[in-house]
Amino acid sequence: MDDGPRKNENAGGTGGKSRRRPGGGHASGKRGGKGGGAPHNARQTGNSGGHPDRDSPMRSKGMIGGSARDAKKGGPRRSKGARDHGAVTTPRKPNRGNYNKRSNKGAGPNPWIWGWHAVQAVLANPRRTIHQIMVTEQAAGRLGLADGHPNLKMVAMNYIDTALPRGAAHQGVAVKAAPLEWPDLSQLADDADDDALILVLDQITDPHNVGAMLRLCSAFGVSALVMQTRKAPPLFGATAKVAVGCVETVPVCLEVNIAQSLKTLQNFGYTVVGLAGETETTLPDALSGGGRRALVMGAEGPGLRELVAKNCDVLARIPMQSHAVAGQAESLNVATAAGIALYEARR
Repeated sequence: MDDGPRKNENAGGTGGKSRRRPGGGHASGKRGGKGGGAPHNARQTGNSGGHPDRDSPMRSKGMIGGSARDAKKGGPRRSKGARDHGAVTTPRKPNRGNYNKRSNKGAGPNPWIWGWHAVQAVLANPRRTIHQIMVTEQAAGRLGLADGHPNLKMVAMNYIDTALPRGAAHQGVAVKAAPLEWPDLSQLADDADDDALILVLDQITDPHNVGAMLRLCSAFGVSALVMQTRKAPPLFGATAKVAVGCVETVPVCLEVNIAQSLKTLQNFGYTVVGLAGETETTLPDALSGGGRRALVMGAEGPGLRELVAKNCDVLARIPMQSHAVAGQAESLNVATAAGIALYEARR
């Protein structure tokens, strides 16, 4: 007959007190019972002397012991993310998804240009070195490309989808080509006409804006587009797509120091006009003198950098009827402002 409710051997009591086992046994080295025999519910082990398994807590019927469970699972169970003491692990890279993995495709020394008009201009440009043409059968027929054309690869539409950045509107054709090389700024500025117009971009990084301004340069007869070697979009991909082929015809000068480039233009007789909203001089007044002129556009938000602004001959603003209040246009998109400035310069 049991002396009381059953108690887990590992629970309760500390110190040297003995703990009763079911059936009157104790947790001491004695085998329990008055006659020295093992109690009827004490489990026998393979140890010498038939001692009960002191390391195993009492469990309800049907429970699986820790050692059996560990053997079944292949090892001790741990909380998710737990590891052995002293183990050294390498941090995992975060899963950024497929977007960033695909977004870098097309970068490198032989970038991709896609879109109907952009590719058509590339194929018509004898100065381009073409490394590969990916085209669907339908687009190849429109472009007049035969199977025997050098570097031509006929593919399905979804093949081009996976080769280009996500969301690229390639229209069934993409070209990998070497970058164009143009004369340096000094030579272009010196060889230009007396009424030459040059557009300078101060750290404008959005490819859609730069592509749109390349179209404006073509439309208004700009002699060159000047950008910084850093903080400027590459002249492929989205930039070339938005420019609809004007990358092939508008000279682009990549300069390390924009402020120094403005001084170079001034040395060749250019009046440098920087667009800034905080000045009182209007754009028509600043451009009234004629002659060679360079228009400088700053990034949306920060505008012209301080040193760039200081190296302009004059700062001018586009007259606007709106006010800096909610619901009215406080400023213009940089490509829109460039279009207005180029029109005014040519008017």
